Amino acid sequence: MIYSASRRTDLPAFYPDVIVDKVNRSRKLDALTLWTKDVGNLVRHPGLAQVVERVPSMVNYTVTGLAGTRWEPNVRPLSEQLGDVQVLAQRLPHGAVRWRFDPILPTPDVEERFVCVKTALDSALGGVEEVTVSFVDPYPKAVERVRLAGLEWPVVPPAEKRRLVEFMVAAFPPGDGPVVKLCCEPDLLAIPGVGMARCVDGDAFARLYGLPLADLPKDAGQRKSCGCMQSTEIGSYALRCGHRCVYCYANPELPFPP
Repeated sequence: MIYSASRRTDLPAFYPDVIVDKVNRSRKLDALTLWTKDVGNLVRHPGLAQVVERVPSMVNYTVTGLAGTRWEPNVRPLSEQLGDVQVLAQRLPHGAVRWRFDPILPTPDVEERFVCVKTALDSALGGVEEVTVSFVDPYPKAVERVRLAGLEWPVVPPAEKRRLVEFMVAAFPPGDGPVVKLCCEPDLLAIPGVGMARCVDGDAFARLYGLPLADLPKDAGQRKSCGCMQSTEIGSYALRCGHRCVYCYANPELPFPP
């Protein structure tokens, strides 16, 4: 069994005790997949830090370079997290902390943001071998929240999507395997250097921890083009994320209260 913590809210950043409680109560848990925009509690919260060191863990770490802007008003900047990122990378096998540049918001500085974040994480993680990306989906509540925030929903034409993905591929050294992993973007999978993302990845747990999880089936509860393997979601939409990213599909508030 793999726990997913969580697609529905940022459990590590705001509800670490939920993870600790669920893990400590489980008798079947093999591994833990964590999703967060702030790794601080993964190294500094006593209970959660112990869980991460005790239970085989993979971390989907989302950094877009938009922290503190109107898009991600309450996200802590990467510059303030780099020390925690380095500590986390030292505690886990290399490659267990995965960078997500997700969603891609085509602001005028999107390429500069990508390169700046990659450069910082290359240093903190001892090298970034790949990145998971996707383009923001126009959920009606998110589109309306963006409008109420005084922003414009980022419609990205297919040709521009392809150009941006090709730019990201070119930011990595030439290699044999895919360096940009696409999350639910099947129309772009033919681009050289690109592969399907698998944010819950039994193959990675097998490779990094020696766990017999490589043959897990696809998660039937996710979208058709999602590559994630089967997991148990332990988060809840009722646990509201404090990052307040305006493009978020999980938070129903319109607009966010002051």
